[in-house]
Amino acid sequence: MRTNIMYFKEKGQVKSVLLFYLFTLLPLLAACSGGSDAGGSATGGNEYLNVSNVDIPGGNTTATLNISASQNCDWTITWSESWIRSIMPSKGRGTQNATITVMANPSSTESRTTIIKVSNASGTIVRDVTITQSPNETLTDFRLSTTELSANAPAGTVQFNIIGDAQWTIASNKNWATPNTMSGAGNASISVALADNTSEEAREATITVSSNSKSETVTIRQGAATKPTVSSLNANYDGRTSAVVSFSYNSMFPVTEYGVCYNTTGQPTVSDTHQSETGNATQGAPTVSLTGLSYSTTYYVRAYARSAVGITYSESTSFTTANNWPGGDDNVTPGI
Repeated sequence: MRTNIMYFKEKGQVKSVLLFYLFTLLPLLAACSGGSDAGGSATGGNEYLNVSNVDIPGGNTTATLNISASQNCDWTITWSESWIRSIMPSKGRGTQNATITVMANPSSTESRTTIIKVSNASGTIVRDVTITQSPNETLTDFRLSTTELSANAPAGTVQFNIIGDAQWTIASNKNWATPNTMSGAGNASISVALADNTSEEAREATITVSSNSKSETVTIRQGAATKPTVSSLNANYDGRTSAVVSFSYNSMFPVTEYGVCYNTTGQPTVSDTHQSETGNATQGAPTVSLTGLSYSTTYYVRAYARSAVGITYSESTSFTTANNWPGGDDNVTPGI
């Protein structure tokens, strides 16, 4: 019976020891835990982290992020949206305010939203915080540096400036006049690429710049194209059955074909016999050989040049080939 009493006594001592250690460890086991609900409290433990969503007026570039946290809670802020320039501080401990610096909203009609994350050091508490920036109502006015631009027929660019703080869009009414951008905000330099005008008539395009409050236009006038000029025609007949023809040409657009045409009736064209060459220059002074001519024949000769605008002929010249009779320089008695 004594032995049994001692057994229960020892068993009671063991139980007392276990209860002592259990109550000692309970505060240590009460570690922080939490979810990703924005602005909430930790779901358990003595570490907590609360963050409120932030609304930023569209014209403002700074806002305050209120962070409420326990003194032993280390936290970090992360974000990915490029229009959030900085959040200072991005790391801290306990309750603090952080300053969010953002770019001005480029839209005067639409708000924009992003999510930043505030997390404790162990990652057991993650707060998704919504940052909303309102439309920028200050973006309302602009003006243009000019309302008229002019250019020559060959392809090139013209420029004008948008001056002001408005959000704007650009539209062109002609596909041969293409702005380098179609939308933006604030001051900007706009380049308009112009395609070749290969017509012999001038043309116009209208570029319209619009904001939410008004529209302004720029009229672009592109000059007419001209055909090549062909001059200095000279035909050197060699007294037999060939001749060498020289001329020069000058053109607004590259000459893709040039040559000499000839016939026996006058005012020859490329529909008649002709000698041609290909090219890609705006000027030149070529020579062309005519061979296989007939004796005792009058030939009319014209030079020509062709570009994207069209074909141009020179003035006409003529020469008459010799007859086939023996001449003074011929040996009339071959073999003697």
